[in-house]
Amino acid sequence: MKDPKTLKTRRSYDAEFKQEVFRMLASGRSAKEISEAFGIAENLLYRWKRMATKKTKSNTGVNTSDRTTKLAAEVAKLRAENERLKTDREILKKALGLLSQSDSGTSMS
Repeated sequence: MKDPKTLKTRRSYDAEFKQEVFRMLASGRSAKEISEAFGIAENLLYRWKRMATKKTKSNTGVNTSDRTTKLAAEVAKLRAENERLKTDREILKKALGLLSQSDSGTSMS
């Protein structure tokens, strides 16, 4: 039998901790830097990433992060269009106001 003092205990990490690690990876920090900071093997970080990627695959086989990126781009495009339309509307309101003033001014003369 092995001496209980020499047995390594297996550490477990909760989902919140893994999410924090993923945020750090996404922010540009290297896996090596993160693994050294938390005392985690680099290959474990890559395994977590691989497992998370598998979980995010949708039924169509499209990676959820790809869909999220496309949706974010579409939202940005729609917001820009919305701002342009708001500006156009304001211009038309002002033009209508000016035309109304000039029409009322000429009919009173």
